[in-house]
Amino acid sequence: MKLPAQPNKSLMDGLACLQALSLCTEPVGSRELARLLRLEPTRVNRLLGTLASMGLAEQDGNRKYRPGPGIHALAAQSLFGSGLVNRAIRYLPPLHKYGHVVALGVLWRDQTSYLYQVNPQSPADRGIVQGFPFPAAMSGIGLVLLAQQSEESVRELYAPTEPPLLPLNFDPPDLDALFTRLARVREQGYALVTTDLGRRTLAVPVGDAAYAGVGFAGTFSDDDVPALKAVLTDAAANIDRTEVP
Repeated sequence: MKLPAQPNKSLMDGLACLQALSLCTEPVGSRELARLLRLEPTRVNRLLGTLASMGLAEQDGNRKYRPGPGIHALAAQSLFGSGLVNRAIRYLPPLHKYGHVVALGVLWRDQTSYLYQVNPQSPADRGIVQGFPFPAAMSGIGLVLLAQQSEESVRELYAPTEPPLLPLNFDPPDLDALFTRLARVREQGYALVTTDLGRRTLAVPVGDAAYAGVGFAGTFSDDDVPALKAVLTDAAANIDRTEVP
């Protein structure tokens, strides 16, 4: 989506700080965060102070910042308000019987965030809300959601941004190769990704105007794909049409 004619730069920078802070596994100083986001340190310090005054950030004993209780409240409220997780949780656990990781994810900018990701062999290790972003061009769910967008929109998505996206230590995709993959996803109606280690991800969209994706990740053959795709398509349809009381 294009920026409005007069975007609110302060709001954009504040949200960039909030996202970066939410993804840091340890408390972080304002100068370190400014370097990470390539923003001016005084501005980041002022933004963090504002976030702290709102309860969205807080300082530890070393005066470093970490997410405050407000951000957890917003996360819980947004998940409840959207209804997506409440709908999906009825239909995702039964998919574990197929022996693969089951995932539900959404696309934000050029990143996939997983709202549900469970390994049937160790369900306690990973569960609901796996929020750390993953490059969409390398993700089955990311590809199936990118495929819903026009080529122009995808090009805009991968154009340099202000503020810059949080570095994820992954090289940007080759856009020509990406467009070829997206064309195939549109034709097939699903995304299939194979990693160098032989692990595969199969994903389908949720909704006619897709707002999420569901997928399997594991080791399976091409012969298994049609049956697994049918299972995911049925789950996606149920998630989309179910009303949460």
